[in-house]
Amino acid sequence: MAREKTTLPFEVAYSEKPSEKSKNMKRLAFIVKPENLDDIILSLKEMGLEATIYDVKRAGKDKERMTSGRGSGTSDLGYTTRKIVATVVSSDHVNEIVDRIKKTLDGDKAVVMISAVDDLVML
Repeated sequence: MAREKTTLPFEVAYSEKPSEKSKNMKRLAFIVKPENLDDIILSLKEMGLEATIYDVKRAGKDKERMTSGRGSGTSDLGYTTRKIVATVVSSDHVNEIVDRIKKTLDGDKAVVMISAVDDLVML
């Protein structure tokens, strides 16, 4: 079965050896609240991008309350749950994608981690 080629707004080239073309790629990782996940995924799909989603727990100032049944009260959790949406894009498109996600969040806070991709190698 032949693998279908998808059209993306950038060229992802896998290689068996390190290549110069993948040196200008960036990995974007957005840390967002779970309720914003669907909007962000929809926005990325509209741009023709794919993403990987991770569930993470964050220990910070914010606390989540957990209730248990039958009147036993509530307890504060020492962490909050977040989602990480990660994708790899060309360096030329980073600002455009970050701006679009910022508009999608519509005032909600998020963290964007931008890191260089040394190479993409198909195993």
